[in-house]
Amino acid sequence: MKKKIRFIINPKSGSHNKLHYVQWIESGIDHSIYDADISFTEAPLHATVLSKEAAGQNYFAVVAVGGDGSVNETASGLMGSDTALGIIPTGSGNGMARHLKIPIDFKRAIDLLNFSRSDRIDTLRVNERFCIGTFGIGFDAHIAHLFAEAGTRGYSTYVKLVLSEFYKYPSHQYKVVIDGKKTELNSFLFTFANSSQFGNNAVIAPFANVKDGIIDISIVRKFPAIMAPNLIFRLMNNNLHKSRYYTGMSGKSIQIENKTGIKGHIDGEPVMLHGDIDVQIFPLSINVLVAKK
Repeated sequence: MKKKIRFIINPKSGSHNKLHYVQWIESGIDHSIYDADISFTEAPLHATVLSKEAAGQNYFAVVAVGGDGSVNETASGLMGSDTALGIIPTGSGNGMARHLKIPIDFKRAIDLLNFSRSDRIDTLRVNERFCIGTFGIGFDAHIAHLFAEAGTRGYSTYVKLVLSEFYKYPSHQYKVVIDGKKTELNSFLFTFANSSQFGNNAVIAPFANVKDGIIDISIVRKFPAIMAPNLIFRLMNNNLHKSRYYTGMSGKSIQIENKTGIKGHIDGEPVMLHGDIDVQIFPLSINVLVAKK
């Protein structure tokens, strides 16, 4: 019996003609294995509705065709089911796909689905919000908000924003409880990670493992402008942990005091957080399709 698989395409993600996506899926998927259907999202959170519907109909998998935001929405609808998450990355950063070693090339990502295996990974909850990759409330969140408002997307826009905003953004003091232990932290970048990177191979949590039941906490203190090239080099070459401005921590349950609104990002998508923030890990809580060993 063929396995039912649904592709959910975000028409706002990527730069290609989305009709090409449909053609590539139909020509690349192995129809002897899969009975495939294709849906387009029409509004924010529509991917969650479509994936939850597929899970309720016992689909084998639902594939997010988009960036990290699309992956987040699609995965959110699969929680509590056996339906697996597949990813065809077409976004600006594609952090989760890169962490899971899913090809960025569209046609190779389809081919991986034909020879994939299902594996379970952890997920996070940020208050009542689902997170599969990274959550941040520091400079990364500030940039995520500006990036969402930018007229153009892509890596070059992101880099321009980082360079223009670095001098303006101050570090902040945070009161945090990690697994019941209170601490105060001063941070410029403050990220809570299930997976290792923001995207584009910018590795913020070098030791993050999506199967270890642990939240990796990455703290980067404000650093002199002259050190920016060094920090960026380390970020892009997976050795940020060797910088004296970096501190790594970990936990399973984290609370952050928040008496005013804080800008955040969840899987790269901007959010505003009001009131105290609660971050929890849910071990091995979702199936994903990855390459066979």
